[in-house]
Formats: sequence, structure tokens, C-alpha cells
Amino acid sequence: MDERARRQASEDEIHGRLDQVMEVQEGLQASVLNVEHSLLTVHQQLQSVVEQLQQYKKNKSIIGEGLTTFVEKESISRPAAHNSYRQDISNLPRQEHYNSQHTGTHNALNKMEFPYFDGENARSWVRMCARYFRLIPIPQDQKVPMVSVYMQGRAEVWYQGYTENKDFQSWEELVINILERFEDLDSEGVMIEFKKLHHGTSVNAYLERFKELKDQMFIFNRNLEEVSSC
Repeated sequence: MDERARRQASEDEIHGRLDQVMEVQEGLQASVLNVEHSLLTVHQQLQSVVEQLQQYKKNKSIIGEGLTTFVEKESISRPAAHNSYRQDISNLPRQEHYNSQHTGTHNALNKMEFPYFDGENARSWVRMCARYFRLIPIPQDQKVPMVSVYMQGRAEVWYQGYTENKDFQSWEELVINILERFEDLDSEGVMIEFKKLHHGTSVNAYLERFKELKDQMFIFNRNLEEVSSC
């Protein structure tokens, strides 16, 4: 009887462990299914964005006509203010002029420093500028003159050389040129990277790269962001 009892107890223990293994296996299978579903969703979003960009490129140049239309709207709405600002800034020290034009946000600016740009980590600098503009609203026609105050080193040399021939008409135009100059980043390159994107080491790394490329595509095409949010 003792031997039978021991065998029965041993069998019960084995069955219990098998049940635990089955539960773990079922949990792993569920996790795999969730990951596959997430990847499928990301791929669908990727394909949608690429198709939108390709369709848009058939009708307009991303950096050309699309940007020109935006610039024309800005120029029509505030041509006098912008021209006056450009004339005044040539006769005043850059930092003094900026402070005189933004007395309403002067105290806030003292508490939150605007990031300097020396040509390094351009994409990170653009993101910091965008966050700054969300916290402290700056008129569209004054963003470029303001940003130029905080350029230094080779970034300042590049900006001065560029503006000897023509002015930047908007912050968006400046961003595009900065990314092309200091990050070797353009709309064609971003779209190629998007098409080459595939799942590699981990889901988190894949999603992070997907979001980064998507944000870069929106830099070159504001219309995509509007369509994506619908």
C-alpha cells in the first residue's frame, strides 16, 4: 500500500508539473500571437504611409511646390511684418532685437533656454526647437530670425552663406535645409529607408525606428500628417 501511495503521489506530481508546462506554453503562444498582430498592424501603417507619399509625389514635389504653397500662404498673410522685421534686424544686435520683439515672453525665455545649434545632432536639435515652440508660441514669421540667433560654429557659417543669396521664408523650409545639410537627410532617402524597414532584433526597436522614420517623412510633407490623423 505504501508503494502504491508513493507511485500515485509521484504520478500526481508529474501531472501537476505537466499542467504547469502547458499553461506556460499557452502563455507563450498568446504572447507570440500578440507580437505578430502588432507587427502586422505596424506593417499596414507603414504601407499606408508609403502609398500616401508615392501618390503625393505624383502630383507635387515634396520640397518644391508643396513647400512653395505653404510659403506663399505665409507670405500673403504677413508680408509687411516679415519685411519690416528683416530690415530692422540688420541694424540691431541680434539678441537685443529679439528681446525687443518678444517682451511678452521675455521672462519665460530667461527661465527656459533656447537650444544652440553648432551643426551636430541636427534631428535632436529640431525636436527640441519644436518642443520649445509648443511651450512658448512664437509668430511664424519670427521663428527663423529667432533661431538664427542661436546658431554657432559651422551652423552659423552655413546659415550666413545661405542667406547671402536668399532668405528662408519659413521655419519648415529652414528645417528641411538643415537636415539635408547636416544629416544628409532628404525625402527620397527617408522613403527608401521606410521601404527597407523590417523586424530585426526586437519589437520595441522596430517600433522605435518606425516612429522615427514616420516623423521624418512628416517633416517633408505636412499633408501626410493630416491624412494619417484622419
